[in-house]
Amino acid sequence: MKSINIYMLATATAVCTAVPASAATVVIDDFSTSGAVASNFGGNPATDSQSTAGADIIGGERDLWVSTDGGDSFGSQFEASASDGELNFTNGSGTTGQAIVIYDGNGAGATAQTFSFNSVPGPDAPDFPKAFSASVPVDTAGLGGLDFLQGNTITNRRFEFDVTSFDADGVLQFEAYVWDTTGDLARFSETLINPSSTDELDFSTTLKFDEFTGVIDWTDVGAVAFSVESETAEFDGSIGSISVVPLPASALLLLGGLGGFAAVGRRRRRKA
Repeated sequence: MKSINIYMLATATAVCTAVPASAATVVIDDFSTSGAVASNFGGNPATDSQSTAGADIIGGERDLWVSTDGGDSFGSQFEASASDGELNFTNGSGTTGQAIVIYDGNGAGATAQTFSFNSVPGPDAPDFPKAFSASVPVDTAGLGGLDFLQGNTITNRRFEFDVTSFDADGVLQFEAYVWDTTGDLARFSETLINPSSTDELDFSTTLKFDEFTGVIDWTDVGAVAFSVESETAEFDGSIGSISVVPLPASALLLLGGLGGFAAVGRRRRRKA
């Protein structure tokens, strides 16, 4: 029986690999449009933001917001920069930081949304808050009601992140936000830990829609945002693209047949 299960798992993996993404793929951003924002020392926390327009960005505009716990005593910064098809996150010496990337069209009707910032104080900044909520403007109807399901269901649609680098021994708090045009919010949160010193990531780089909490209309999406916050100082990482892709129907049926065996495999991959 064990050999049968291994054969079925191998077959499922082959199907997932061999079947290309269909025309229902929605590219959020491939980061071919350059833009950078840095939060320099000089505040607790120090923040900065930038909006960049580009035809290759969903909704035509990308908003970047960064914050760092690098006070005057640290003399360092946190930067998020898009260039050459990658979005890079770079913490300076002795600092941790948070970056939020928002897709909400031109943000003309933006209202403040709350994003958490939870860095702990450094030895020379004992008054830095252990928990900080940042108010960042988001137009929750700015994308005008995009259909992220493309005729599918939330059980076989997912975000796919092309992670190109992630520091070994790095710890990153990741959050994803999706609003429909009525303002309803679906949210996901996970701590990403990569203890491996090899090129193999120790966490999943896909996020299925049915893993979100909150009920929204995925055929009427008005805004999308992603937040990453380093919990290890001097963390560096990068992603090459963000897309919405389908799980091939044939693979979905096969994986469903594996039942609990597939569920065990998933738990091993995701370290939430």
